[in-house]
Amino acid sequence: MTRMNQDDYEVLLAILDEGSLTAAARSLGRTLQSVSRAIAALERDLNTTLFHRTTRRVQPTAACLKFATRLRPALGEIEAARDELVEHATQLRGDIRVGAPTAFGAEFVAPLVAQFLAIHENVRAELVLAEQHLDLAKANIDLVVRLGHLPDSNLRARQVGTLRRVVFGAPAYFASRGYPTHPSELAAHDCVLRQHALRETWRFNRAGGAVEVAGRFRSTSALACNSAAAAGAGIGRAPIFQVQKLLDAGEVVTVLDSFEPEPVPVHLLWAEGRPVARRVRALIDFLAVRLVPGMGAAVT
Repeated sequence: MTRMNQDDYEVLLAILDEGSLTAAARSLGRTLQSVSRAIAALERDLNTTLFHRTTRRVQPTAACLKFATRLRPALGEIEAARDELVEHATQLRGDIRVGAPTAFGAEFVAPLVAQFLAIHENVRAELVLAEQHLDLAKANIDLVVRLGHLPDSNLRARQVGTLRRVVFGAPAYFASRGYPTHPSELAAHDCVLRQHALRETWRFNRAGGAVEVAGRFRSTSALACNSAAAAGAGIGRAPIFQVQKLLDAGEVVTVLDSFEPEPVPVHLLWAEGRPVARRVRALIDFLAVRLVPGMGAAVT
């Protein structure tokens, strides 16, 4: 007995479903001659007549119908097994190291990475949080989430949105020093600085322009700066997600809302010039459509 090709069995089922050899050939994308040869080969292999043929139609025999009832689920199982094998072979697997700013990463990146891992069970991820920008090569980082404008670099970047930024301070500070009504008035206030320098330039929308500010408290830690502003050390400026809880609790209030500062760009970065693993590319696409939209009012 010849071992038949699965395609020949599918021809038999197509003829039963379509009602004729011509219609079966059309549905399978084959020629009428190849369909006829397939049925003839099946009949030789099985040593039985499967169809009674006339010039106008084909009529399945009882043996054909009985054979088809066993054949159809068997072919379905073969197809399911093939799909399962292909899916397993193409599953994402391996490790991903993701970098992100400390507060932003803990609140917004970590839950999304966890969701990604729930979908891809053979992937492991490490989230590296840092206040300062991470060097992808030195830290062996596959993908980093970065807030702010990007300097020229050899990294590939995908901007996924922008975040609102606000100017804020403690009610007690404003009760003592007054509320600024225009960004230019910040020059006369203590401002909380996020750099090593003694002065910073804060940029606002077109109506507010740019103003150089100074203050007595500075830190490279966003958490420290926001806490200091809430304690009355001066006026702070931050992405709203960092101070939303302070605002909700009434510990700080925003000022200069009509001159809202320039928004903060959010980028995904990865190394240029080296292959990107499928698992990393999948996480990039996953974060790109979920990261900023999931932040609600923080988005501009």
